Amino acid sequence: MNGVVRSALALALLSCTAVACSGAEPARSPASPAAATSALPSPADTPSPSPSPPAVTLEEASRALDAFLDTDDVLRQAGAGRWALLLTQDGQRPITIAEIHSREGKPARYTWDEREVLVPRQTGRPAVWFAATAERRDASGDVRTAVFTFVRQSKDGPWRNSFASLLYPGEKPPSVALDAEGYAAALESRDATVAISPNLMGPLHATVAEEGPKGYASGLIAPGPQTTGFFDEISETKQSAKADDCLNYESIFASAPNYPIFALRTRDGGAMMLYTLIRTSSWTPVPQGLKCGEGRPVTVPAEARWLLSPTKDLFIRQKRQIVETQQYVSAVPPKASTAPAHVVGYEGIVTGGSNR
Repeated sequence: MNGVVRSALALALLSCTAVACSGAEPARSPASPAAATSALPSPADTPSPSPSPPAVTLEEASRALDAFLDTDDVLRQAGAGRWALLLTQDGQRPITIAEIHSREGKPARYTWDEREVLVPRQTGRPAVWFAATAERRDASGDVRTAVFTFVRQSKDGPWRNSFASLLYPGEKPPSVALDAEGYAAALESRDATVAISPNLMGPLHATVAEEGPKGYASGLIAPGPQTTGFFDEISETKQSAKADDCLNYESIFASAPNYPIFALRTRDGGAMMLYTLIRTSSWTPVPQGLKCGEGRPVTVPAEARWLLSPTKDLFIRQKRQIVETQQYVSAVPPKASTAPAHVVGYEGIVTGGSNR
């Protein structure tokens, strides 16, 4: 292990175990004798109960976000992909693997600014999470807003990155509602106070991507590049695959059942939802009957060349399959609203592929 990697690993361990993942509550001073012997207040004077202390403080979340952004960058630039993976879980695990390998071990460099943590109050649960946004600047000077979630499985466990997406250019994050102390409110999976419950957002999004503007879910989610735009792309690819390469093409979207859905209440009574879809695209030879040139090579998509050889996997005898892991940010209106949900952020990368 070289010196850069060793330094980065030390930073990760120090930041995560000693600072960001402590979960320790501040010491409480004992009640004073005067308070113990004072008369009980009358009901009229009794203040409303204080909210439960948060399982994760704003300060802890801010330190965890800073530690991740600083450490992840150093590890990737040092080529320490195995250590970078230790900072991830859920959908970010295969995405990180793909980012490292698809760039031939030379990941893109970013600088970060305008950071904000969005921490829901959570009690009685060993696993806790928080969301965050940060302004990301790439080497060309392009600035985008990134949206993250981080999960801690136990009180003393490390924070790991579960979700990361990018808002569309010029898009602002949904305005999350905060209480008087600056904490957000998380929605349960089947929360019915919003137009689309968190557990249904992924399946409905998948339906719009596959069925387009005439599908039954089209009125619930607004048109866009990663909704009805995917439907248009699939329709065009089906036609060209059959006409040009004698192939049947299909592309299926599905919610990722093993990956969590995160949702925070917004100021308008709706929600900001963060979720993962898996897109599986397949090419198979057309059954005999359509005359096609035998042995015709079919180009491997550039984004899949880290998995499929651009020279050895040109020919599709049975099936070519490419899998993409996609992470989305959506703004969902409150239940009483007739407005559709809007997808406002997307990041996706090819994470699997096969050719036979």
